[in-house]
Amino acid sequence: MSSSSSNSFIHFKTITNEKIKTLFSFADQIRLNSDSHLSFSKFKSSGKTGALLFFEASTRTRMSFETASARLGIYPLRLDGKAGSSLEKGETLEDTVLNVAAMDPSFLVIRCGDDLDLEEISKKLTVPILNAGWGKKGHPTQALLDAYTIRRHFGSCEGQRLLIVGDVRHSRVAASHFELCQKLGYEVAICGPQEFLPQDFSGKVFESLTPALEWSTAAMALRVQFERHSTKSSPASSTEVSVESALNNYRLQYGFTKSNLVHLSSQAIIMHPGPINQGTELDSEVLSDPRCKVLDQVSHGVLVRQALIYSILEGKL
Repeated sequence: MSSSSSNSFIHFKTITNEKIKTLFSFADQIRLNSDSHLSFSKFKSSGKTGALLFFEASTRTRMSFETASARLGIYPLRLDGKAGSSLEKGETLEDTVLNVAAMDPSFLVIRCGDDLDLEEISKKLTVPILNAGWGKKGHPTQALLDAYTIRRHFGSCEGQRLLIVGDVRHSRVAASHFELCQKLGYEVAICGPQEFLPQDFSGKVFESLTPALEWSTAAMALRVQFERHSTKSSPASSTEVSVESALNNYRLQYGFTKSNLVHLSSQAIIMHPGPINQGTELDSEVLSDPRCKVLDQVSHGVLVRQALIYSILEGKL
């Protein structure tokens, strides 16, 4: 197997747009059940394993990688957090990764915080690493499934206008879209409270939601991470009132509510990478809006990750 530095998928810097289009083509074939020539059968009963190391909580990403592996005939080995592992005894994250890699899985899927450097550890391994969410640095497979959802709806990503609303400053999903949009030719704009926005973003920034929605062809809300904006110096009771007030104000100004979404084209789509704080960044009734593609994103996540694993194992990425 080639070295991890060339075979891992940690960010979009080393992958061409042609390879991304090939990946989407594989996902199309899987979706249409016309995947026989992709030679999935070679993995059946092969004894291959894939290690899923989720040092941070996850539902959609973890289970879609697990589903994708199982559908390829690769047995997923799962580690969820510290509970029940040697991490509880003081083992470092890096030692855990190195020891699991020594068991010779076909690939490592890793979700972690900024305290583990995926690029550095990939240099110590020959097994490929797939980034399943790395601190605030990136979540490339989420960006891929978002882009695949846009492509499925519009026929192409090129020329589309993706609006990302919310806590962009702390969003690894947004960070990956800033990279991917340059590969696939769609434009990204951001919108949210000033304290939620990155200071070094050079693209289009909207101060209010109405013109932002009117501009976009795809609007994506992000989870509000108020735990990253806490006011620790405030007494507990006043902090609770402050947070509740902030949530209400956020919903009125930036929430995907029925009244706000009248400014979004009927031809546009609504997305959210999850998990959703219903009643804050997205109202529950919006989930039944015909423009809403949230569950399509989840379905597409399995397709894209299955195509990705296949491409990694076949050396096609």
